[in-house]
Amino acid sequence: MSRSALVESLRTKAAEDVEAVWRDARAAADHYRLELAAELERQRAERLQASALAARLEDEAATAEAGRRARAIVAQASIGFADRLHGIALTELALLRNEDPDLLFEALAAGLPDLGWQVVRVNPADLARARQRFPRADVLCDGGISGGLEVDAEAGRIRVSNTLEARLATAWPDLLPRLIETILKEASAHRPAA
Repeated sequence: MSRSALVESLRTKAAEDVEAVWRDARAAADHYRLELAAELERQRAERLQASALAARLEDEAATAEAGRRARAIVAQASIGFADRLHGIALTELALLRNEDPDLLFEALAAGLPDLGWQVVRVNPADLARARQRFPRADVLCDGGISGGLEVDAEAGRIRVSNTLEARLATAWPDLLPRLIETILKEASAHRPAA
């Protein structure tokens, strides 16, 4: 083989080798790009999944907090409503007393046990009735009593309150739920149709 044929053969072989190296390099680069793209897609999917989970957790937390706040608002409104109803009931006691003051006073006085009552506190309008019913007692006026009486015996060791206020306080836990139920039924019956 001649020298020029040998050089030509080496050049051809070198060109083929260079082409093979470049082909392998491009294939490796393509393979690497595919691996990177797959890894990026996997990371993107993980981030989306983590983001969706974080959004769901945040939504659940916000919903729970909104529920807590709503319950607190309803509770506060219920307490305010109950207080308002109690205030109205207290103001109505004076009207109840005025319906038949003699009958009311006698009924509440008759409900007391037979003791030597020493002090009797009554509404100022019942002063004469109390003095007549308890002639041996010290009868005091108390503007905070709508009707009925408070009595003391044995130097204050025994005290009984048979006032309208005391009776309302005793009955209030049973009255309140029924009042609210009645008011809500009436309110819903008068609510305009949507």
